[in-house]
Amino acid sequence: MEPQTDIIDLIREKDTFAHKLGIEILEAEEGRSHVTMPLNRDTANALGNVHGGVIFSIADFAFATACNSEGVLSVAIESSIQYLAPCLSEGRLEAKGMKIGETRRLGFYRIEVFPPDGEVIAVIQAISYKKG
Repeated sequence: MEPQTDIIDLIREKDTFAHKLGIEILEAEEGRSHVTMPLNRDTANALGNVHGGVIFSIADFAFATACNSEGVLSVAIESSIQYLAPCLSEGRLEAKGMKIGETRRLGFYRIEVFPPDGEVIAVIQAISYKKG
């Protein structure tokens, strides 16, 4: 089994919080990832929009799968989110992560969160530390 497959399989199998949210990995390879999750009344804030914590959670999972997709065990050391627009808590939510740069020990990523219609509702800039 390839190293990236081992790490992604570990994330897929052992991330119990992602399991509780119903997050699924659609793609995780070569510094990229694409994940999705269902939305419902349990993911809503008081206004009926997706809760900010849910948006951050799917973005963080997309970041984790993107930064570990090249087979080097990596962990988050910083992330910053910008919420751009509200989104009703119904249907599905998706996030795509992409490596935008790296050094020997650090990876730099951009993650976009959006409903299936494609309008980006949040963006995260994140930095990973390569442990391996």
